[in-house]
Amino acid sequence: MPPRATGPTRRWPAMPGASSGSSCAMVAAAPTVKPRKRIIRKRPPKAHPFLPRRLQTPIFLVWLRRSHGWLGIWGAVAGILFGLTTIAMVHAEIFRTGEDVRTVVQLPLDGAFIGNVDDLGAFVKAELGLRTEWRQPRNSPRPVAAPGNPPIFITQFTSPQTTLDLRHVAGNEYIEITRTERGFFETMNRLHRGNGAQLGWTLLGDAFSGALIVLALSGVLLWSRMDGSRLLAIGLGSAGLLATIYFYMAGA
Repeated sequence: MPPRATGPTRRWPAMPGASSGSSCAMVAAAPTVKPRKRIIRKRPPKAHPFLPRRLQTPIFLVWLRRSHGWLGIWGAVAGILFGLTTIAMVHAEIFRTGEDVRTVVQLPLDGAFIGNVDDLGAFVKAELGLRTEWRQPRNSPRPVAAPGNPPIFITQFTSPQTTLDLRHVAGNEYIEITRTERGFFETMNRLHRGNGAQLGWTLLGDAFSGALIVLALSGVLLWSRMDGSRLLAIGLGSAGLLATIYFYMAGA
């Protein structure tokens, strides 16, 4: 029978007080057991750092990209319009095609009684077939008649292209109407500022402003999916904000 293979042996030193013959005992070395490493499972990073994890579904992300794209299409058209009108307002000396054309006419009352501003506006609207409503002119204080003088009624019909300024002195048999006609660029500038704009244009401007906010937020979410330094983006945004504040304060 062949001898059994044994593992490596180690000679231990003799114990104190033991004989020299007993110090040569051979002891088998025990196998070394390595400690197990604890496995820590990390959650995968979010695809969109600024979006809650429960919203990071394929359907939501597809609709996010579609909404961003469609808002960007018509928002770009409105952005071009507002950008051109902004350039025209800043460089008004270059783009001005002519002065406003003003004409003054007198509209007879034909026996109608004007007792206040509402009577004045309703009479002119009916006589001229206007569709807009009258209102108090901007930056124009109400006229105050001197003691003993008849009251003066003033109101206005306005649109981006045409303005009718009405003035009536109580007791007169006519209404003085000043008609102002504006050119193309001035009309576009008034549309930009919303001067004389009706309800439809006001709602369109509000819709564009809301879409611009949604476009900015969805753009940030889509940008967070791309590679890039977050610190660099924060720095660029902060620099733009500081530049805006500086130019605002410098022009104040």
